[in-house]
Formats: sequence, structure tokens, C-alpha cells
Amino acid sequence: MILYKSKFLEVNFLELQYLSHFFWSDYAGYMDKEGVYHEFINFLNKRIYKRANQIYVDWRKAEHLISQETIDWFLQYILPKIASHKSYRMAFLFQHPELFKLPENIEVNSRTIEVKTFSNPEKLMQWLMHNAERKAPGVDEHDDGDSCGV
Repeated sequence: MILYKSKFLEVNFLELQYLSHFFWSDYAGYMDKEGVYHEFINFLNKRIYKRANQIYVDWRKAEHLISQETIDWFLQYILPKIASHKSYRMAFLFQHPELFKLPENIEVNSRTIEVKTFSNPEKLMQWLMHNAERKAPGVDEHDDGDSCGV
């Protein structure tokens, strides 16, 4: 299910895996650094009520705009709004993951979330979905007990 789509950023929610997938389009190459912040804020303003247990952020097409400051901002301001109370893993996909420093774990909503970076999308998904909770088709929405959400 597409939660947000603009010319630059698309956010999908894979219901059966409780997975949010953020990825930048080819047009991200024409953005400036402020555009990255703008797109995330636009997404949050949509007030989407799907929260994920696993979060996948593909920075590859916007990596040239990303600084350590951007990553820190994302972790501090965006992650708490998109993570559920059952979130436990977040993966970042970069062309050059060695350029970014991310903590191995981050505390969000009184919960520890494992954080890992990858340059290979297949390995990222293997790690992200290893032992992941999955929703059976036809089962009601994932209810994490949190009435507010994005």
C-alpha cells in the first residue's frame, strides 16, 4: 500500500510484514538538501495511521544530499513518529554505508530498535525479515495499542 508518493519520495507499507519502505526516486538527484527534510515533513503531515515493526530506508538515490546531521535528525525526529511500539529493526540502504555512522541500537517509544546499514538490498531484506512477525492474510489491522500515529 502506498502511504505517500511525490516526485521525489515514495513510502510504502507492506501490511503482511508490518514493514515501512522509504525510497527516493530518480528525481531526488535534482533536489537540494532542504528538499530531503521537506519530503519527510510532507509525509508526516499526511497523518498516515500505519506504523511498522520493521523500517527500511533506501537512501541510494539521495545519498549525495545526506550528511551525518540528516541521519541524526531522521533518528531523533522522524523515527519516533513512524515506529510502532513493537518496532524492533531498522535498516538503511546506502551505496557507501561506510560514510555514515549509525548506532547499533536506538531507544524509541521505550523500546530498543536494532539499526544496521547495507549496500546490498537482498542482504538487507534477509536481515530485516529474519524472525519477523507476519500478518496472516485476512487478519484485522495490526493493533499496537497506540491510537495516535503516522
